[in-house]
Amino acid sequence: MGAFDGVLFDFGHTLFDTIAPDAFVAQFRDTARIDLDPAVFASEWETIRQRSRQPDELAKGRDLSAEGHRRCWLELLAPLDRLAPGLAEFVYGFECSAKGWRPYPDTATVLAELRRRGLPVGIVSDCGWDIRAVFAAYDLHDLAGSFDLSYEHGACKPDRRLFESACAQLGIEPARTLMVGDSWLTDGGAAAIGITALILPARDRTALPALGSVLELTR
Repeated sequence: MGAFDGVLFDFGHTLFDTIAPDAFVAQFRDTARIDLDPAVFASEWETIRQRSRQPDELAKGRDLSAEGHRRCWLELLAPLDRLAPGLAEFVYGFECSAKGWRPYPDTATVLAELRRRGLPVGIVSDCGWDIRAVFAAYDLHDLAGSFDLSYEHGACKPDRRLFESACAQLGIEPARTLMVGDSWLTDGGAAAIGITALILPARDRTALPALGSVLELTR
């Protein structure tokens, strides 16, 4: 018997990443009939993404409710309206839909292999909208047995309640569970209830696969 009976995954930047900036530009052009400079948009968007990860922004609790998520993100995205009217709202709507995300190249393979091994998978995510639609869009919804989303719980990682709920839904003990994410601050909170936490190195859309270590740990 292996060391783990189930695996929990973070969503964003662990299993899925946002689409490339030039895809936003193309979609906005098709929708609003406004051309943007891809390089300028990419620079603005990266600045906003980096800002969104700062402690003072995270402290606003944007992922505790759908309303808070929308309010905080539209404030962050507001500088985009200097590039084109309505761009902030467009980007927000796109990011809160399956169109704005795509799985990493190794996501489907790893989730399918865990299913083949009989290991249940749960998703534990800080988010303000229903990410189940993203899994469904890529035919991955059947590979996740539970979804614990912060805005549905009114609590964010590292709050232990999210991890406890995931384990309870999957019928696995924390001590026999592996949590996989990209943030020691949030995903690492799983360790507080005895879950082993695997924090992946940062990777962008062109990075090599990083989920292979999950399969090694769950042999």
